[in-house]
Amino acid sequence: MRFKISKKIFAHVDCDSFFAECEIFRNPHLKNKYVLVWNEIIIACNYKTKALWIKTWTPVWKAKEILKWKWIFLDVDHRFYSLISDKLMAYLELNTLNIEPFSIDEAFCEITWLAEMNKLSLENYTKKIQKDILKKIWIPVSIWVSNTRIKAKIFSKLNKPFWIFISLNNKKDKETFQTLPLSIVPFIWKKTWEKFKYLCNNVYDFINIWYWKLKDKIWKNATDLRLELIGVNAFVVKKSQKSKSMSRWRSFNHNITSNKEFLKKQLILNFNWLYEEFITKEIELKTVSIFLRDKSLFTHVFNYNMMEHTYIRADILKIIIDLFEQNFDKNTLYRSTWIVFSNFRSYKPEQTSIYDKPLRDKTNHLKLAKTVNTLNKKYWWHKLCFWVDLLWEKSLLKVWIRK
Repeated sequence: MRFKISKKIFAHVDCDSFFAECEIFRNPHLKNKYVLVWNEIIIACNYKTKALWIKTWTPVWKAKEILKWKWIFLDVDHRFYSLISDKLMAYLELNTLNIEPFSIDEAFCEITWLAEMNKLSLENYTKKIQKDILKKIWIPVSIWVSNTRIKAKIFSKLNKPFWIFISLNNKKDKETFQTLPLSIVPFIWKKTWEKFKYLCNNVYDFINIWYWKLKDKIWKNATDLRLELIGVNAFVVKKSQKSKSMSRWRSFNHNITSNKEFLKKQLILNFNWLYEEFITKEIELKTVSIFLRDKSLFTHVFNYNMMEHTYIRADILKIIIDLFEQNFDKNTLYRSTWIVFSNFRSYKPEQTSIYDKPLRDKTNHLKLAKTVNTLNKKYWWHKLCFWVDLLWEKSLLKVWIRK
């Protein structure tokens, strides 16, 4: 069976230590320090920290043991990371032929004839994109270029950070594949490795397995992967579906408590941050959930299903507070809180009857909520007041004022 070798050019754009770099962008003073983003375990860290063999999923206690007192731990802020990601994807959409987001910090882009159009070599054009992203979005990226998506993705394991790798020669690719383990291929999981452990030791052995034998032994996706590795376009990135839920959490492991007012403030803070993101999507929700995780890591989940969909801030907040008041246990020590919005539908303006009491103009309410959201982002006083209040409760601010 003959297959047509791809003449297209794909770039795999991947951010370097995305969460940590977002935090450094927000606070440039962190640039040459050991930065770790965490939520009970290490979720991301910058490359200065990675040089000390601290990686994703490293336990916090182990990271502290290695870094002594040089570490800076920061809580996860998915809302901020999503904003930076949206900015990156918007840039790629404007400056490439086609973009297929693969995750929050990486995407496949087609750049087939763009280098020639700009009268640059492919290497210089790729460097231009890399420097342009760093200049406009302040996030370093690495870019790998090949004639299929999966090959570009595999090459992303070769080197980082701020790296460029271009390979459009299928014969040269095979030499590289001989040095790469099969586990480096995306979508091949542990069970598949076990099936192939006696057939192939590396990626090169995998692409030399007979096509029909591979299809019979595993599944169609494996044959598509093999075609991509030999230079045939057979893989399509599935378009991301609309999110089925939205969440916001806050951990306070250093301050495990049963203080009811403190926990309520944490929930309200989570709600404020989550609602800011929720109201911009022009959707309504029907289900609200709160999660309370106790000292022993057991999670208590409480749900409320409304009679109809809504986005009214006061109604949602009242449900959250009622759920908390009804289910709070003063004899339990809690270490984190969550709020989850789910069961969405697109916002649909409705004709309001003049006999409705009270009369609610949903359109005006939506405009008001978006305006408040914009003001909050501009002035962020509500967040500042929360932290001042928290410091005052812990007497830290009182001590500083006395000094």
